[in-house]
Amino acid sequence: MFLYSYLQKNTLLVYRTLILIIWGGLIFFTTGVQGIINNYILSLSMMFGAFIGSATPVGGGVIAFPVLSFIKHAPSSEAATFCLAMQAFGMTAASLTIYKNKIKVNSFLIIYSTVIATLGYLVGLAYIQNPFSSVSLKIFFSSFWLTFGIAIYLLRRKNKVMLTMRNKGEMASSKMLTLGIISFIGGVITSWIGNGIDVMFFCALILIFSESESIATASAVVVMSLISILSTIINFSTGNYSTHTLEYLSATIPIVIFFAPLGIMYATKRGDLFIRKLLLLIVTIQYLVVASTYFHIINNLIIS
Repeated sequence: MFLYSYLQKNTLLVYRTLILIIWGGLIFFTTGVQGIINNYILSLSMMFGAFIGSATPVGGGVIAFPVLSFIKHAPSSEAATFCLAMQAFGMTAASLTIYKNKIKVNSFLIIYSTVIATLGYLVGLAYIQNPFSSVSLKIFFSSFWLTFGIAIYLLRRKNKVMLTMRNKGEMASSKMLTLGIISFIGGVITSWIGNGIDVMFFCALILIFSESESIATASAVVVMSLISILSTIINFSTGNYSTHTLEYLSATIPIVIFFAPLGIMYATKRGDLFIRKLLLLIVTIQYLVVASTYFHIINNLIIS
């Protein structure tokens, strides 16, 4: 009884302690301190990325994926594997914070979406190859997220969210079917870039189920943590990782387990309008960074 009570009150502390022990073992037996030194840019970027990843529905991968691809020049598949593994640690810490502080989530839709998204992830991993080149993939999905961000911002600003599917007379079963399709596609996309299901789930909760940004964000964080855990177990049990992945993790694990909980707490206290504006800001910045890099590459090819 005492142990249960202690674990319930100190869930996050116990989790962080266990993860830091695992992190110490990773450094001592596998990567060494050099793994951290070589990837300090990831450590620095994920201080911001982990905070943003839980304060908004875009996930820490929205920062880590471009850093790995454009700065570290890692292949997309390697970047995706790392993003999921990193989020398995950081988003779990954020999810435990949600649980401990009794932040509202939509538990039923979380379970429903996670099951279908996991199936989508497995199908994407095994049967649906990424049809885009590395650069095209980034510019396409950056545009995709930006479109979602603008749509949600405009709908909320004009208070027209109730003019979505609900006013078209769609039954609950139709909404669940739509969410199922979105979750499956989100799972496939996540197998390509290491995130995607979170922001798609967030958009579905707002545009289809008319949830608030606070509930939708917290729910998306939990979904992303569950998908990240399951996919990381799959990746590591099948050998779908590299030594670089372990080095990246050694540089980021202690960062994300401390900074991710701060993001969800801060965003929840600031409210829906803050989350809405922050989401739009992040997806806009990401789009501009990816687009500028893309056109820089095109320009170099033309000159050469």
